[in-house]
Amino acid sequence: MKKPVHRLKWVLLHLFVLGVLALIFLKFSEEMTAFKANIYYLMQDSRMDSHIDFTDYPPVRHAENRWYEKTRLVYHAGGGMDGLDYTNSKEAMENLLERQQSFAEIDFMYTSDGELVCMHSWKDQWNSESVPSLQEFRAGKIYGKYTTMTAAELVQYMVDHPKLHIIIDTKEEDQISVVKTLVDLSESHPDVTDRFIIQLYAAGVKSEIQKLYPFDDGNFLFTTYKFGYRFPNKIMKICYDENISVVTVPYGVWEEEVRQLYVSKGFILFEHTVNRPDFANGSLEKGVWGFYTDFLAPEDLNVQ
Repeated sequence: MKKPVHRLKWVLLHLFVLGVLALIFLKFSEEMTAFKANIYYLMQDSRMDSHIDFTDYPPVRHAENRWYEKTRLVYHAGGGMDGLDYTNSKEAMENLLERQQSFAEIDFMYTSDGELVCMHSWKDQWNSESVPSLQEFRAGKIYGKYTTMTAAELVQYMVDHPKLHIIIDTKEEDQISVVKTLVDLSESHPDVTDRFIIQLYAAGVKSEIQKLYPFDDGNFLFTTYKFGYRFPNKIMKICYDENISVVTVPYGVWEEEVRQLYVSKGFILFEHTVNRPDFANGSLEKGVWGFYTDFLAPEDLNVQ
């Protein structure tokens, strides 16, 4: 008769430990993000950073389209919902607009029949190893509860809300195809096309995208998560060569010396993904301009 009791104790102990670990992850999510980023690049990349002396480089030139002056917050995948992130859903978009926020980062992927939709990961948010068709996508729910959104439907949101800006992110290999699809979808509304902000992951892609549509230099930013944040000199050289003045980097991964070099040269730095006001305000004091976030509100930030 003692065995079931003993087994129950072990089950309860395991549940307790799992609960504690979950609380730690929620409380220290930004630290976990930085830790995982460090481990990933240590394991995956043995490249060396370049040794360029930027002392005599002038401040980076800023384009006319300084969208970042209008915001300190970019809502990650449209913003969190009910404690969940990466929904890229209609509910997230409507919640964003209801809160009178105008800047969202959205993830784009193609369905099996070639339609561009708003989705970060089929495996994580769709709970499937296979890519659905457009019909299956429309019939399903993100995390089993949130309404899906196609790229065409997102463009319509931008038509209806003239202040809405979308930062384009994609896990598709062909980034240029994704941008071309969005340009084609917004062809009859050039004011919408001008409100797309394109994340760049490598050198040389910006000029190819500008062949599709004459985006202003200010419509681009360089994000480091694919290139590797451990190469700040290479990234800065790309940004000088291609006139890119905005850089995004995972929270807490750059040393103070690197961060201050970028700030001193006039670069606008965004960190991702930051959901704690104390972390955000600490970074603001060190010269970081803004944040990709799921849940922060403008009133959480100590800015004038």
